[in-house]
Amino acid sequence: METKEIEAQKIIERLENNDLGNIKDIAPINNINLDKDNMGWKPISLELLPTQGLYYPDGTKIAIRAATFGEIRHWSMIDDNDPISIEDSLNYIIEKCVQIIIPGKKATYRDLKEIDRFYLVIAIREITFKEGENDLIIEYTKNDGNIEKIKVQKEIINYFNPPDKLMKFYSHKDKCFVFNTSSGIILKLYIPSLGVVEFLKNYNIEMQQNGKKIDEIFQRYSLFLFDDWRKLDRTTYNNMLQESYSWDLEIISILSNVVDLLKDSVSTMIKANVPGEGEVAIPLSFQGGIKSIFIVSDILDKLK
Repeated sequence: METKEIEAQKIIERLENNDLGNIKDIAPINNINLDKDNMGWKPISLELLPTQGLYYPDGTKIAIRAATFGEIRHWSMIDDNDPISIEDSLNYIIEKCVQIIIPGKKATYRDLKEIDRFYLVIAIREITFKEGENDLIIEYTKNDGNIEKIKVQKEIINYFNPPDKLMKFYSHKDKCFVFNTSSGIILKLYIPSLGVVEFLKNYNIEMQQNGKKIDEIFQRYSLFLFDDWRKLDRTTYNNMLQESYSWDLEIISILSNVVDLLKDSVSTMIKANVPGEGEVAIPLSFQGGIKSIFIVSDILDKLK
């Protein structure tokens, strides 16, 4: 039996046996030590996240586990052409396979920063397919025309690099960017959490369905204005919207510059070492689409 056929058979057997990730008797997160590998949960070092953990409260801990067959089955319904389907599927995996502890707060996946989400999904994928039976491969065309196949791993996902001119306004105390304006107003801008992103997405959908006009200027800045999704509702949002009409030129200028810098700090490129060329930047894309993160996209090619 050829190697590819053996690999395909192994994948199918593990699917049939619901053995992906070998997750059994997963302990509730509050009863385990997140500093150690415990009952299927594996601790994640915040310093290795794209945000480097800078925007989480002190003492925050994060752990992940492998995806179960049921969760992969749910993932298989993702529509690569539908941004909402992709968003919902990513959040589903995060909700099921990530636990976060924040001192003094009942934390949920919504407290995770959106920028860290993809790194965590890839980390979950790696412990789900821990035998390497479903590698994610990106093909890179070298200068000599040859194709180099690069395995996507969480270590090469480092796509958030805010510039020093912005980081000098970072506050370790507030875990955000703080600006003291000449008018005496203190402006705080936050890296958006999944909860804030989710609220704003649902708010915009509701406004569109009701035929109401969306303030696109405020919408551009709103992602960064709210620190805690728990406190964010229609009243809070609309109050901030009304307040935005009194912003002066300085505040508008700060917002515009910061939002531009933050968006420029996020890259869809990954960095990898290629033999003969050193470190290169490669667009992050997958053969078989984003569905291939958890689904074996070339399974038919491996079967006889």
